[in-house]
Parts: sequence; C-alpha cells; structure tokens
Amino acid sequence: MTDAVTAHEMQQYDQYTINEIGVPSLVLMERAALAGIEVLGAGQFDLSQVLVIAGLGNNGGDGVALARLLMQKGVPVDLLFVGDENRAAHNNAIQLEIAKKYGLNPVNRVKDFRQYTVIVDALFGIGLSKPVPIKLGEMIKRVNAANIPVVAIDVPSGINATTGEIMGSAIRATATVTFAYPKTGLLQGEGVKRSGSIFVKDIGIYSPAELHQFNPEIEEN
Repeated sequence: MTDAVTAHEMQQYDQYTINEIGVPSLVLMERAALAGIEVLGAGQFDLSQVLVIAGLGNNGGDGVALARLLMQKGVPVDLLFVGDENRAAHNNAIQLEIAKKYGLNPVNRVKDFRQYTVIVDALFGIGLSKPVPIKLGEMIKRVNAANIPVVAIDVPSGINATTGEIMGSAIRATATVTFAYPKTGLLQGEGVKRSGSIFVKDIGIYSPAELHQFNPEIEEN
C-alpha cells in the first residue's frame, strides 16, 4: 500500500484510472460522494440540518453528488454552490443538472452558518495551487468562526495537498474523507492541524504498482 501521495501523483493515478482502465469519471464522483456519506452517517455527526459547500471543480462535483444523495435519503440538506454555474467543470455541471432534476436547487449565499449541525466542505480539492480568492477566504473564516463540525472532502479547502501549507485561508475540519491514498499535505504542516480525523476511502483509484496486484500485465511506472 502506498503510504501517501502528492497532489500531482494523485492526479496521475486519477487520469490513469479514467483514461487507461476505463472507469468513467462520473462513476468515481458517485463513489466519492458515497464514501463521504459513509463517514457522515457513522454516528459521529448530527445530520439534523446539513450544509454542503461546493465549488466549481470536480471536488465541488463530489459535493453536489453527496448533497443529492443525502436528500434522497431524507436528510435535510442545503447545497451552497459557490461561483457561476456556467463556469463549473463538465462533470460538476452534470451533477448539478442531476441534482436539480431530483428537486435539489442550490443556493448562492448563507447568512449564518450556525444554523447548520454539520457542514461538508467541497469547495477546493487537491488541485488548488494558488491562494484562495479574498471573498472565498472570508467565507472560509466565517465557516471556521461558526464552530460547527466540518467534514472536508479529499482535503480541507485552502490546504495545499502536497505541502500542507495554508493557501491564504483554510477550512478547519473535524474530519477529512480522502480518496485512494492519504495526501502528503494532510500529514505535515498546517494540514495536520486542519484535517481532523482522516478517513482514507477506496473508490477504485490505484497506482500502477497496486494495479499490478490485480493484473500482472499492467506496467508499473
């Protein structure tokens, strides 16, 4: 088992799984959402009123799928979609359309985060490489100040997934649900302090070395 991977390594494994193995990215997104629900529903969190904060990228798409699945299970949930929906990543946009067809319509602002019993952070994923924009940084500070339990999807938003440094502002998570492998940034620097309990979930993404265990004909890079 690979101990931990950088953001770049994880992106490579993700693309290999999609492009070479042939697992559709939307399937991986659904699996990520289900993994998040597994942690949320394990008994540690009060699901009386859930807020999912979703950004424009694929991490946001995980969040949109998670919010829709919660709604389908009868959990009271609001979806705060941050940014212009027309600029959402392709699969995120698909998840938004699916959510709307199920009757889950996103909101674009929240006045008081303290009205929620748990917040799911799917704002930024492992691809964050520059400081969080000021307005979103202010929102992150408001989430932290609300002192509500937060479950981060893959990495706490604002944490560099490779180095663990804070990229301007960062979510302080109670728990982090990360996929396939721990990210090096969760295990060092501010990443350790901001991640809370780390749950590593298998969603079907593997390094070529681990795929070799299933199929010896797979080349190890």
